[in-house]
Parts: sequence; C-alpha cells; structure tokens
Amino acid sequence: MRAILKFSPVIVLFILTILFNIGLIDIRFEDINYLLGTIASENEAANTSGIIAKYELVKRRMQFGEENIGNFELEAKMQTIVASQLKRTEIKSSFFKTPVRIFLNGIRIILGKKIINPKEDDKIFEVLEIAYLWERNRKYTEALKIYEDILATAATLQNSLRAAIMLHQAFCYSMISNYDRAKTIYENVINLYQDTEAGILAWKLLDFIETMEKERLNVAKSNINGLEKAKQYYLLMDFKNAIIQYSKLIDHSSGASQSAEIHFYKGRAHEELGETEDAIIEYKLVAKMDNKQNWARQANRRLLMLGEFYEKQKSIADEAKRQLEKYQDQQFLKNMEVYSSIMPQSSLKNELLANNRKSAVDKGNDSILQMIDRIGSFNLEGKNNEPVEKNPVIKTVKPNSNQMSKAEFEELERKQLLNQNPYRRPAYLKEIIDNNSQQLRYIYNKRLRMGIKLSGRILVEMAIKADGSVGSLNVLQSNIGDQTFEKEVIERIRTWRFNQIPDTLGSLTINYPFEFDEEF
Repeated sequence: MRAILKFSPVIVLFILTILFNIGLIDIRFEDINYLLGTIASENEAANTSGIIAKYELVKRRMQFGEENIGNFELEAKMQTIVASQLKRTEIKSSFFKTPVRIFLNGIRIILGKKIINPKEDDKIFEVLEIAYLWERNRKYTEALKIYEDILATAATLQNSLRAAIMLHQAFCYSMISNYDRAKTIYENVINLYQDTEAGILAWKLLDFIETMEKERLNVAKSNINGLEKAKQYYLLMDFKNAIIQYSKLIDHSSGASQSAEIHFYKGRAHEELGETEDAIIEYKLVAKMDNKQNWARQANRRLLMLGEFYEKQKSIADEAKRQLEKYQDQQFLKNMEVYSSIMPQSSLKNELLANNRKSAVDKGNDSILQMIDRIGSFNLEGKNNEPVEKNPVIKTVKPNSNQMSKAEFEELERKQLLNQNPYRRPAYLKEIIDNNSQQLRYIYNKRLRMGIKLSGRILVEMAIKADGSVGSLNVLQSNIGDQTFEKEVIERIRTWRFNQIPDTLGSLTINYPFEFDEEF
C-alpha cells in the first residue's frame, strides 16, 4: 500500500500527461481542420465563381437571346457547382480539451500570437453558408442582412475574406437594381484591399456595372417602342424598370403571342429579383394563353429551372417536365437531366425552415441557427423586403491618434482624403484608363500581325502622382509570356495623364489588371 501511495503522484502525473497529450493531439487536428476550413472558405469566397458566372449569363442573354439552350446549361451548371460547395462541418469536443486549450492559448498570448478558437470562428463561416444559400436562391435582401451583419461585427476577419464578402454584398445590391451602392462597395474593395484577388476582380466587376449603366441611360433616352424598351431594361439587369414597363404594356398587347411574351419577360424580371411566387404566376399564365406553344415552352423551361435548381419544389419541376415532353423538347430535358442528377439535395433549407417555425421560447441557447435566426427572417417562399438604404460613401477608418505616431496618423489621414477625391475614385480612374486602352490595343494587334499569338493578363502596379503623371510602374503578375510586349505596354502607360489634384494629397498606387485576347 505504501508503495502505491509512494508512486501515486507519478501515476497521477502520468495519467494527466496522457490526457494532456490526447487533448493536445485532438486540438492540433481540430486546429488543422479549422485552418484548412478557413483557407477553403476564403478561397471559395474570393473565387466568387457564382458572381462571375451570373454576370457572364447576363452577357450571354444579351448576345444569344433568352431561348438559347446553352444559357440554360450554364445556369444549371452554375447552380449545381455553387450548391455542391455548401458544406456543414461540426467539431467534436472532449471534456479535457478545455484546460489544454486554455494552456496553449496562454502560451500564444505570451508569444503575441492570435488565439485560435475554431468553434467561435466557425460560426462566421456557417453564417456565410446561410448567406450563400440566400444569394444562390436569389433572396438578395436576406443575404445582404447577413453579409452586412458579419462585416459590422466580425472584427477578426482576414482582409481577403472581408474583401470577398464585400464582393458578394455588391453583387446582391446590383441584382436588386441598387447600382450606386454596388459601385461604391466595389470601389471600397479596390481602395482597401487592392492586394487581394478580390481587389483585382473588383475592377472587372466595376467595369461590368458601369457598362450596363451606360447602356441603360442610352435606352432611357432612346425612342424605341415600349416592348423593345422593356426587353432592353430586362437584358440590362434593370429588373424593376422592366416590370414597370411590361405592366404598362399588358392591356395594350396586340394578340395572344405578344401578350404571352409580355407576361413571360415580366415573370423573368420577377424571378431575377427573387420574387418567385410572382414569377410562377406569370409563367403559368403564359402556358395557358399561348396556343402556339413558343412562349409556353419558354415558361415551362423556367418553371423546370425553378423547381429543379432553385426552390427545389418537385411538383413544379415534374409538371414542367410533363409539359415539355408534350412540346417534344427532348434535347432541353436531356441537357438539364445531366445537372439535375448531380444536384446535391441540401438539408440546410429544410433545417432553416424548421428552425423558423420554432417558437420564441426555443431561442434561449446560443446555437448557430438560433444566432442566425436573430439576423433575419428565413422565408424562402415569400418576397424580399427592401433593405434599408445606406448613403453610398467611400469607406474610411477613423484614425486614432492615441494608437499611432504623428507620422502614421497624418499618412492615414492623407490616404483617406486621397481616396475620397473625385479624380482618384476607381470609377473615374477606370474611365481614363479605358480612354487610353486604344493605345494598348494597337500594340497588341501589332504583335498579332507579326504572327505572334499571345493572350493573358498583366497586373500592373501604377503610381499616379498628384500632378496627374504616372510615376513608378511594375508588372506584379503576367501570364503573357512576351517580355517585349510587356515592356511596350509599360512604356505606353507611362505616357498617360490623369487629372491633377492638390499636391498635399500626394501619389496614389493602384493595381490594375489589363487583359489581352483577340477580342480586346
């Protein structure tokens, strides 16, 4: 007995060491899973494949028309890919992990390192998953509520992830016709996070929004007839104006075919705004009134897309399939079946709907779904409410002179004033760059005429001085593979002139992507 008591401290220490090591190993695996999940989430958000594909789809509709089967395939593929990215992970816990984690984080604090708290940070990614679900189902207002809440409350977000969330935020605003707000956010991303992939991509998305805006102004000033004007508004993503125009035309249509066309495009505009119930009503009306079946086929195609890839309503999808079989639209059904067969059956929507039906007394715990429930209403079937308007201003950080030196404070203040100057706003800079891009096109075409085939992107770091001249120039990235061409491009950019601003504001450095292909 004495021997046992003598060695009991050793035995206890041995057991505690084993438990500590087991906890340490579990925590290390947990941290690795967390870090991998963080990287995956950041890459997924920064890639913004859904945004790019959506804008590409808008361009394709303008080029090839609404009825092009290739557009439906791209849309179905986009929905399938984005849906397959929605994943939910849970981290198992052990009772002896807590003291081990406290010990390890204590060491991290001493070393000045960031505390790793997977469970807390994972909440952000799970909330983002919800926002992606809303965005994918075109519930843009619900997505915006979450994106804005995360950006306002999650102070520990890395720059790359924060910038990517802002891109999704701007995209949602553009889809509900709040283009000024979308442009302002894209400019904020460029100003604040130009060294991230999202910052580079923001230039292209800003270009898309501005191009569409210019075309919308041309349509508004044109003398084209009401039906064509309404269609142009739809193609140019001005869905609210399109609905207004089509509503005016309903009582003045000439014949069943034109009436069916009006109701179809009115339904499409409702659908793009996430007003699914209104869209379904319009499509069903088209199917009844179009005896020639041209617009009825289009309406049933949209009903199939809604039932199969968006709302996941089997009854709508099945009825649309039966009608399309009657119209002998076999090729379309075959093409869609490829994607519907691999479309993941997400339980997240059902979980959200079930959570939304819970009574208020069930909201006591701090589970992720309860936390999200306090952010906004999960009504997948209803209409979006308009988000609260916010004045579109360039985002700034309030300088705190107590936390920085006088020189640092003055430099931060200068940069903020510089970014707010109208002649240094990204949208204005891009206009100057676009006006000068003809010179780069000439250089590119000259290389093509020499029989040199080249295409790709050059990311240029450009310092714009206060007097409007271009200072230092550096090629940060390039996949062109032609140094002579790159050198010519840089030398030509060096001759460009921007507007002059007060000398006190100094120089502005931007990273701008120039893309070259045979359509350039």
